[in-house]
Formats: sequence, structure tokens, C-alpha cells
Amino acid sequence: MNFIALLVFVVVQILFIPLAIVGFILVAYKQMYVSKKLGVSASAIEVINGRWTMDVFGMRKDTASVKLNRVLPNNSVPGMWMFLFPSYLRYKISGKNKGYPSMAKPGEEGVSSIIMNRTIYFDNIINKSKDKVEQFIVMGAGFDTRCYGDLKNSNLKFYELDQTKTQEFKIEHLKKAGIDTSNVNYIEVDFKTEHWYEKLEKAGYGTSKKSIFLWEGVTLYLSEKDVRNTLKEIKEHAAPGSTIVADLYAKSFVTGEYAPGMKKAMKAQKITDEEFGFGIDFSSDYKNALKTFLESENTKVGDSYFMGPKTKKGTYMVVVEINI
Repeated sequence: MNFIALLVFVVVQILFIPLAIVGFILVAYKQMYVSKKLGVSASAIEVINGRWTMDVFGMRKDTASVKLNRVLPNNSVPGMWMFLFPSYLRYKISGKNKGYPSMAKPGEEGVSSIIMNRTIYFDNIINKSKDKVEQFIVMGAGFDTRCYGDLKNSNLKFYELDQTKTQEFKIEHLKKAGIDTSNVNYIEVDFKTEHWYEKLEKAGYGTSKKSIFLWEGVTLYLSEKDVRNTLKEIKEHAAPGSTIVADLYAKSFVTGEYAPGMKKAMKAQKITDEEFGFGIDFSSDYKNALKTFLESENTKVGDSYFMGPKTKKGTYMVVVEINI
């Protein structure tokens, strides 16, 4: 079946080249230009597209992401199908994921598998800790849908923080998608100008209750000062035993030096004003570099998933449990 699946994939992929190009342009246009026009995050589309793809290809169930993705005006599900359909046929025939999309082996992750592997690593840390805490706070929530999936059945109290336009836009389209939002407390905040934790406390957050702070896909768009300040603020206003689950990136990644073509791709980010900022030097002793950085903010490394250390290019990011 693998050979038949490969043969079908090659034939259909050749036939679909024109459609794949159209699909890519359609998705890119909506992600960058329509998002900018609407005043919402363009990078968040990459995440929800990754979650949608994982669900479609049987890698991770995420009904909420699939439903939400269908109604977002700054994304195109038909466009996604235009360049993924040949791979989908291969998957349905063989029952396996080859090429893109697929999960890379631990340590062998490339940039193309960043969303897939990163999502699973976050899931692993969250699932390990979810029964030990009472609150789940999503920092810079974007289009994240974890609060509407399996976690919804837990005893956690949920909070999502993001800018006003993004929050209003997300809530509107969650309702359009028929997704129940009654379990989530939404907090509108500008992280650069407001004390987010004050708004969080007003919304019912308890400083004496252990919490998980989900900080996914955010730090690479911040300055080092902003990253450090956020770590300080969480530590100051969270109960002992709380954790931050975050992804931190290599300097070579945020500067575009990590892989060919990254600098060209990064130019597109100027369209949406979402340029990369903070990175850690992971070029030599990456484990010690992470440990040193977190200890400098009086926090400790818990579980960590370094991506890319077994490749020629080396480590380009880490998903880490930060113990407060």
C-alpha cells in the first residue's frame, strides 16, 4: 500500500501544482493582508492551520480548531486543501503520514515540523500538570483552542488574555463556529502598556491558587526586556507550585540565520508588524544556556523539549516547563 500511496501522491501532486500555487497565494494573502486590515494577529493563523492539519491527518484531535478555522475571514480552508490534497490522499491510502505533514523524531525536528512537534510537546507538559493546578491562563491567546477541547472537562478555571481587537474577533468567530465560550474568562489587555495581572485579578484569578500559564508562540515577538518583565510579573503574582509552559527560540532563528530562505520569509512579517525579537544563544551548550537564563529570573527548568539538536543546524528552539 505504501508504494501505491506514493504513486498516487506523485501523479496527483503533479496535476495539482497549479492549484497548489493558487492555494498558497490565497492563504498567504488572507493571512497577511486581510489580518492586517482587520487588525488581528497574522501569526496566529499559522498555529490554527497547523492544528487543523493535525486533525485532518489524524495526528491530534482538535474539533474546536477545525470549526473555528472554517469561519475565519483571514484564512482559507479551500486554499489549504489545494496544496494538501495530494498528501491527504497518500495518508488515506497508506494510513501513514510521510513528508509534510508529519511528526519528526525528538531531536531531529526541522523548521517544517515546528507547529506539529511544538503542539505535542506543549500538550505533554500541560497534561502532566493539569490535575495539580486550579487555573489555566493563556497569555497572548490568539486563536488557541485548548480551553475548548479536552481541558474543558477538567476542573480548571480558564482565562485568555490578548489585545482587544484579537479578543473581540476571536469571540465573534467562536460563536459563529458554534463553540461554547461560557467556561472562559476573556481579558482584553495591551501587554506593553498595561499591568495585565491587575486585570487578571479583577476577572477572578486567585493568587493563592496553583496555575498553568500557557505562553505559546509569543516570546519570539517580544524584546528581552519584555520577556524578563513578564517572567518577573508571573512569579510575583502566582502561587508557589505554579508553572509557565513556554517556547523560547535560538538567536540564530530570530535573526533568520538558522536556515536558507528564512530572511526572505521574515520580510513578509513587516507587512503585519510581527517581527521577531528575543532569542537565546543555543549554539553551544544549549541546555546550560536555557538553565542560566531562567535561573537569572529565579525560576527553574522543568521538563524541556529541545528541537533540532540532532540536526546539522543544531537547536533552534525549546518548549519548556518553567517552575516558579
